[in-house]
Amino acid sequence: MKHKLLCLIVAAVLFFPLSLFAAQKGTNQPLRFYAWMFMPDKISEYCQYFEQNYNEKVEVHILPNLGYVPAMQVKIMGGMRMDAFYNFNWNMNRWINVGWAAELTGKPGLDAIWADIIDIAKPLYTSPDGKIVSLPYFIAPFVTMYNPSLLKKAGYDHFPKNKEEMYEMCKALKKIGVKNPYIAYWIQDFVDEYFFIYLISEGIEPFDKNFDPIFQNNPETEKAFNWWVKMYKEGLTSPTILTDQISNFAVMMQEGEACFYNLHHYFLKGIVEAGGKESKNVVLGPWEPGKTGQCMLIGEVLQLSGRTPDPDRAWELLKFYSWKNKKGEYYVPKTWALAAGLLEPYKGFYQDKEIVDSFKSWTDWNLLMDIVQKKSRNVSVRQQVWYPEWRTEAGPLLHKMILGEIPVKDAIQKLAALAKDMKAMVTQ
Repeated sequence: MKHKLLCLIVAAVLFFPLSLFAAQKGTNQPLRFYAWMFMPDKISEYCQYFEQNYNEKVEVHILPNLGYVPAMQVKIMGGMRMDAFYNFNWNMNRWINVGWAAELTGKPGLDAIWADIIDIAKPLYTSPDGKIVSLPYFIAPFVTMYNPSLLKKAGYDHFPKNKEEMYEMCKALKKIGVKNPYIAYWIQDFVDEYFFIYLISEGIEPFDKNFDPIFQNNPETEKAFNWWVKMYKEGLTSPTILTDQISNFAVMMQEGEACFYNLHHYFLKGIVEAGGKESKNVVLGPWEPGKTGQCMLIGEVLQLSGRTPDPDRAWELLKFYSWKNKKGEYYVPKTWALAAGLLEPYKGFYQDKEIVDSFKSWTDWNLLMDIVQKKSRNVSVRQQVWYPEWRTEAGPLLHKMILGEIPVKDAIQKLAALAKDMKAMVTQ
């Protein structure tokens, strides 16, 4: 089977001798910082500030978002110098495991950073054995934004309590001419995240404490995924939702072509400020429709290269980019917040009046804080070293399920079997 061959390839990478990655320590070469394509001018601005205030030189390398991980892997295995980089939370421990990223425990100033991180976010930056392996880039709850004005025209004056009610609302919205009542980022490289969102919002535990799949044993899983398939099959989503880009969704919300939108909270900022005919009517939903109302909290990360010849210099760059400058200011986190609506997990961040006032200009700050603190949860199985391989094959499986090419029951069992195989491959 396809995933059996993949397991063998992954095993070879996971257990490749770390001694082959040894690098001479100490150079006067510029540090190399790798990031994905999101506001590249800002990334360069931050690194220029670091150069000017830390007597350093930094080369900035920007790669496309989609395909970032395989592109980085090719560069690492080809011997390209890296000192610090963005990484996805679901990929960070695999790179720790092979020595491509370094543990941070014991680094100077780490204790102060760790004490400043809110408790709900701390698991996002640790390995399974509790070591600190990354620093925050940002955190974001998955939220359902919506347009109450469109909903009122369809005959409803409240946000849906559950998925069944949302389904009925979407049918009513379709009848009054809303082209794509519900939208979400279901592309193959992202759809695994909705696997968790749609389960935990219904109180369904996807995996147990040992990270063994248990979702396949819960009859409510089939019900939740039948809703998922039905939304697509009955035309209550964008017909091209499996391939639509994020920019397409923003336009749909801004122009009133969609009413519900499930993605990270900060996409609301762009929609509200875009000036579309419905931009000002789009607001934050108070929960994820379902029995528990819970959403998933994600947080992409910054990591120190395990191969950097200048770990001390690279650590200073990482610490500055994630946390504070020499003046004790949240320089990068604050400017990200003001420019893009990104949240950070630092206690002091939430006390900064300029940050809070900025958020209040485009969303309900108190509601957002309620979602982060009371209605969000980290899904720690996504940080297991075998998870990247599971998500690679889970994406196509979920697409086949949505398209009706695989029955929901069969897809659920295949997803569970795949998780068992991937975990067994790592633990053997």
